[in-house]
Amino acid sequence: MLVNEKEIMDDIRKDLKSKNRSVRALACKSLARFGNRASAFLLVTMLSDRDPDVRFHASQSLIKLEGAAVASLLNALGHDEWIVRKQASDILKKLSRQIAEVTPALRTSLNSDDANIRYWSIKTLCEIKDAQVVPIIKKIFKSARAEDKICIAGAITGDEIDEEFKELLISGLSDGVWNVRKACADALLKLGSAVTADLLKFLYVQDVDKFYWCAKLLGMIKDERAIAPLLEILETADEDRAETAIVALGEIGSSKASSSLIKLLDSASWTIRKTAADALISIGEPIFDELDGLYRSDEASDDARYWCVRIVGGFKCAKSSDLILRALADRKWFVRACACGALANLYEISRPIVEKLYLLRGDKNTEVCRASEHALENIDREKLLSITAQILDQSGGSQYASDADSIISFWRERGEELEFSGKPGGSKEKAKKNIKKISVKKEPADHE
Repeated sequence: MLVNEKEIMDDIRKDLKSKNRSVRALACKSLARFGNRASAFLLVTMLSDRDPDVRFHASQSLIKLEGAAVASLLNALGHDEWIVRKQASDILKKLSRQIAEVTPALRTSLNSDDANIRYWSIKTLCEIKDAQVVPIIKKIFKSARAEDKICIAGAITGDEIDEEFKELLISGLSDGVWNVRKACADALLKLGSAVTADLLKFLYVQDVDKFYWCAKLLGMIKDERAIAPLLEILETADEDRAETAIVALGEIGSSKASSSLIKLLDSASWTIRKTAADALISIGEPIFDELDGLYRSDEASDDARYWCVRIVGGFKCAKSSDLILRALADRKWFVRACACGALANLYEISRPIVEKLYLLRGDKNTEVCRASEHALENIDREKLLSITAQILDQSGGSQYASDADSIISFWRERGEELEFSGKPGGSKEKAKKNIKKISVKKEPADHE
């Protein structure tokens, strides 16, 4: 490097540390004209700059440096910051189109001691469609350490997974290391429904891990071809496997599985009932009528009615209101309590529901009392006051005639004084009410 050139580089180094982003960006642009490895090293450090404009000019200059930048970019694949690794990979992909040495250098990096360099080398080679990468990484995968399998499975794209590779990844679903199993599952997910038939073959294997990941993947892929085999699992497998199959059916989210899942609401296992309920919530509103019919049925068990209420509450749809309102008068206390809790998911709370909640504050079961109190507290204060005023001011009959004293006491406990005269739903004389804010004087604490 000439003396004059060295002086210029020293000045540029200072500019790269400037607080002014425009100065830093200009310095990055200036480095492109030197075409040496020292410039490439400095530019790579600027890929982590806080300003995106500076990072852009640094990457553009690295592309202009061409072969002089390759070594620094390969090292940058192991940088501590993800943004630097990602940009280095993107630049190498662009350079590979014009510089022959990039691809062989990336292949050599597959043997690096740095896991990040191995991962990004694989990823970059896959994305530039290197014809030699698949045989190389398949060979590595067969005898690799756990971290190498994770690197390979995470870096490859769906296009690189041929039949042989697919078998390797499926075998990885029973690897002794959880992270390897997870990485192989994520890789297979890139194939989508193209791997469904392969996964279905392993639903009856004795290997618990392979069964779990195959079932989980079938759910995530959402291919309805998996519904019938998964439903068969429910009838033949033990509780743990049945639970996994139920979760997968919920992920698929098809109403074709709803009837079988609804039957499980009467299962002897609480875990199965809960898992089936969650799956039905995932399927959503299209199965509302089935649940509504079950709740109304005289043959519905207490447990089934409870889960119906809990599920429709999770739908957050307008139709849920009527079923929940009926459930507030259910003969079983735990169904009534569940209905109170389900109200939290409704967007609109009707006056009949509020009237019923006021009445339930005096329920013979203390759990229901607490649940109704909590439900009332969760309703928007102004909206609840407005509905309360309507209840106290009603001139006609009400399906749930509320006790005025109980309502007044509820608000008094919360700093609102409701003065009421007249009988709700009784005489033709309009009931009068007066709502005003009262302050509650607090006694000073001992330490004050």
